[in-house]
Amino acid sequence: MNSTTSLPPAAADRDDLTIAEKQEKKNVGPVPPMEDYVDGGWEGWLTVLGGWCSQITSIGQGNAFGVYEDFYKENYLSNESSSTIAWIGSVQLAMLFGMGLIAGPLFDKGHFRILMISSSALYILCNFLLSITKPHQFYQIFLSQGIGMGLAMGLTYAPTFAVIGHHFQGRRRAVAMGLASTGSSIGGIIHPIMLNNLINRGGDAFGTGGTSSTFGRAIRINAGMNAALLVLAAVLMREKKGVVAGGAGRGKVKPNIGGFLTEPKYLLVSLGCVLGSFGFFFPAVYVQLFSTTKGISPTFSFYTLSILNAGSTFGRILPGLLADRFGSLNILLPATYGLGATTLGYLGVKSLAADAVVTAIFGFFSGGFISLMVPTVASLAKHPGEIGARIGITSAFCAISCLTGPPINGALLTGKFLWNRPVIFSGVCALSGGTSLLVARLWRTTRGTGGSPSPREKSVEDFEVQETFEGATMPKLGADGTSYADLK
Repeated sequence: MNSTTSLPPAAADRDDLTIAEKQEKKNVGPVPPMEDYVDGGWEGWLTVLGGWCSQITSIGQGNAFGVYEDFYKENYLSNESSSTIAWIGSVQLAMLFGMGLIAGPLFDKGHFRILMISSSALYILCNFLLSITKPHQFYQIFLSQGIGMGLAMGLTYAPTFAVIGHHFQGRRRAVAMGLASTGSSIGGIIHPIMLNNLINRGGDAFGTGGTSSTFGRAIRINAGMNAALLVLAAVLMREKKGVVAGGAGRGKVKPNIGGFLTEPKYLLVSLGCVLGSFGFFFPAVYVQLFSTTKGISPTFSFYTLSILNAGSTFGRILPGLLADRFGSLNILLPATYGLGATTLGYLGVKSLAADAVVTAIFGFFSGGFISLMVPTVASLAKHPGEIGARIGITSAFCAISCLTGPPINGALLTGKFLWNRPVIFSGVCALSGGTSLLVARLWRTTRGTGGSPSPREKSVEDFEVQETFEGATMPKLGADGTSYADLK
């Protein structure tokens, strides 16, 4: 291959020199040879593995809150309402997403290692503190599980995906992030089975086998596993040289955080993620209690969360592969509509078989929704130095639904278990999120001209602006996810 790679046919076959002229005018130089840029590499895939371990302990743990909700309501916090108990899980998840507002910019400044070590230490401490809380002491559980563990999760969530985004800036980004996010699904399978069986020693349902002593023992065993995973994640994950530390290698380009909030497409995507999250968190928190109150076998009810997360595992892999082919937003859109439709499907659940089918399908769409939110937001970045900030801000927006969703559902549910009300609320919110993403998709194809950009306009848009990465000049990472790796 020559030292200078020619433009692809889409641009080179034109009968004018628009692109060349724009390159010369901007003094950005020629496109570097393909072998100068590696999408991922050995360190990149080790970072994906580390991110996978981290996700087991963060959203994977959050996905198991239905176990805690059931046990707390029936035994440990039986003096509290479902809505009050739900605040523990909602605050934990709100902290997980909301702390991205702080963790994202800190990551962009090069503090990834500090974030990983400090948050892991805090998580391990609070996880073990949960094991020594006392029955009917809401504040103890709220502080350790809701605030402490939630804060620790939030300090790693956005940076975990942002560092993967630095290693993968081409066609493999969505699948790499999707593979890392399967850790939350695997955690959502492992944690409920482990906790249900360790807490419920000698009984068939919570309230008959679970005691304060079995709860403490179960949490300590679970905390030990989480500690090992966090240590492994800290060892495996590495920053991409020349990308972090305030934009080193890119002329120290700083993210324009204020500018994000004036981009209609970014705001529409963020709104879609927030509304879609209302639909996601209803089954994640209440599906086990839903099965129990419907008279379905307690043995089966114990495994509903695991069924949901098993479906979510496939939902995080297949849509990721499709997203690398067709674009993250194009796949996130139907996944969000599917999420809302299957949430409304719980209105018709009357039997064990129906519960299993709806839960598995919901798991698939929820996996696609959660795994594609981050790469979709990352694809809107104009350069790698603002990936962390964009992910962090959108995660902070999603904290709204995390914080208010479960308590709203609990209030709608009431002590009479009126399931239709929270189901309809969550389903309609998710469908509204899909509509917001649809508007964002249409905005992309109709902006400025009232229609889709012509092939020539698309070529100019994709190749006219370039950036420097580790000493090489390459096309910028644009709003549609175009990167130098796309020249393949």
